[in-house]
Amino acid sequence: MDTKDVIDAFELLDSWEQRYEFIGELSRELLPLADSEKTDANLVPGCNTRTWLVGDLTGQEPALIEYRADAETPLVRGLVALLLVPFQGKAPRDVLATDCRDYIAGIGLAEHLSPNRRAGMEHFIERVYAIAARYARGGAQAQG
Repeated sequence: MDTKDVIDAFELLDSWEQRYEFIGELSRELLPLADSEKTDANLVPGCNTRTWLVGDLTGQEPALIEYRADAETPLVRGLVALLLVPFQGKAPRDVLATDCRDYIAGIGLAEHLSPNRRAGMEHFIERVYAIAARYARGGAQAQG
């Protein structure tokens, strides 16, 4: 699924209740984390709901980042999956060049989140960029 698919789906859904249902379904798109990866080092700071994020490079050329994440609640797992759409499967430099503000504005997400969830969203996106930045600098391991 890409950002256009998500924006199109949001446009087809009539209410935010339906959109939240769709967001919950997106949680199935997340690449899973092993229980051993649910460590403090992989926690996203600033999220009210415990949320973990790691990124691994694929073996292909150019190497792409596969983000894997989990959260304690189904809604936050869905939000995490939604936020990863513009970044998933991109080269580290492409992740760093991705501005997801148009995507978030296009689906109207920020206006429908509580201030705490909006802050958590910003922290999550910062962690996505931090992982990509470590790989872009040549870091072999950029988890957490």
